[in-house]
Amino acid sequence: MHPYFHWAIVTDNADPDGLQRVKVAKKNEDESVTEWVPVLTPYGSADTGLSMLPEINDQVLVISLDGSDNRKAIIGTFWSNEILPPQTDENKNADLNSDGKNALRFFKSRSGHKLIFDDTKGMEKIQLIASGGKTRLEFLAENKLVSLDAENDINMGAKGAVLIQAQEVKMAGEDNVDISGEEFQIGAESGLEINSDDGITVTGSGISIN
Repeated sequence: MHPYFHWAIVTDNADPDGLQRVKVAKKNEDESVTEWVPVLTPYGSADTGLSMLPEINDQVLVISLDGSDNRKAIIGTFWSNEILPPQTDENKNADLNSDGKNALRFFKSRSGHKLIFDDTKGMEKIQLIASGGKTRLEFLAENKLVSLDAENDINMGAKGAVLIQAQEVKMAGEDNVDISGEEFQIGAESGLEINSDDGITVTGSGISIN
């Protein structure tokens, strides 16, 4: 017997056995809810794989493998006028493929976190953006730039060393720049300049200038 397909609505996704199955009902038949139905994933093995469950009220395509209402599987979802596809709000020319170039591949979570791969020619970029859009990590091919912006603080920590290597390193603060540690060393092979528009204070139990 050949398998058959039908559209359904997700009614529950809290699988008590932790197998990430869902319950569904055929459209316009809310009373006929299925038992737990497995959801196909692009990849999965023991403790590895992709975890993305459909939301409750999502429309999904169900396949019945034996041509009856037994041995079902969810093989995908689809967009509709009730459930619209997401947009990046970053490249509005490419959102919803409005420019016909199919340049965007991205994931957007329920709260608005986004991982975007933008292949727009000459403007290629990878973006990891937190909900709200103000905290972001971006790899921008056009400017050959890696950019990290945060709405508030950026906290970096390591149990070992933090090493920054570049042709030129600049540090600037609108208010203060504080550097502290058990030991503090500055070395320069050429020259060393310390400038201040106000005063310079150096204190210590012993100061040696050679």
